[in-house]
Amino acid sequence: MNGAEKKKATPADKAVNAIIVLIILVFVAVGVYATYGKISEGVTNKEIESGKAEATVEYLANQAGQSVEDYLAQYGLTLGDTIKAKTTESEMLDNMTIENYAKYNGQEADSFLQGMSDSVTKDTVWKDLMAMPVSQVIDADALAQVKKQYQIGDDEISDSTTYEEFQKVLYQKASAASQAAQATDAPTAETTETPAE
Repeated sequence: MNGAEKKKATPADKAVNAIIVLIILVFVAVGVYATYGKISEGVTNKEIESGKAEATVEYLANQAGQSVEDYLAQYGLTLGDTIKAKTTESEMLDNMTIENYAKYNGQEADSFLQGMSDSVTKDTVWKDLMAMPVSQVIDADALAQVKKQYQIGDDEISDSTTYEEFQKVLYQKASAASQAAQATDAPTAETTETPAE
C-alpha cells in the first residue's frame, strides 16, 4: 500500500473541524463588532471634516477634549431624550437659551439682546425665539429702521412673520446690497486710445 493514501475522516474528526470553524467565526464576529464603532466613527469624522456631514455633539466634545456630558453642561444642556451624542450641532443650538447661544458664539448675552423687546430674555430658548413673531422680538422702531434701511416692504415682513423668516429675508436683502456694492466698486474696462504718432 502506498503511504500517500488519504485517511477517511471519522465523525469525531468532522466534529473537531466544525468546532474549529465555529471558534474562528466567533473570533471574526467579535473582532468586527469591536472595531465597527471605531471604523464608523472614523468615517463620520471624515465626512464632518470635509463638510459632507454636520458636526455632532460627540464630535464637538471630542474636538474640545471633553466628555459629551461636560461639553453639554457648559451650555446648560444634558444628555436625554432631546439631546443625544449623535445630535447635530444645529439641533443642539436650537435647545440652548439665548445666554448659552451667545456664549457658544463668543458673545455676551446683553449685547446679543440689544434692540430686542422685553419679551425676549437670556432664558428664552433659541428655537422658541425663532418661532416668535418678529413684532414680538424686535422693538417697533428698530424693526421700522431695518425695513427702511434694506427697503423691505410690508408684503415681505409683516407683524406675523416669524423671527426665523425675518432673518432669512434680512440675509437675502443684505447679500443683494453687498453684491450691488461690489458691482459698483469693480473697476470698469476703460478704452484707451493710442496717441497718433
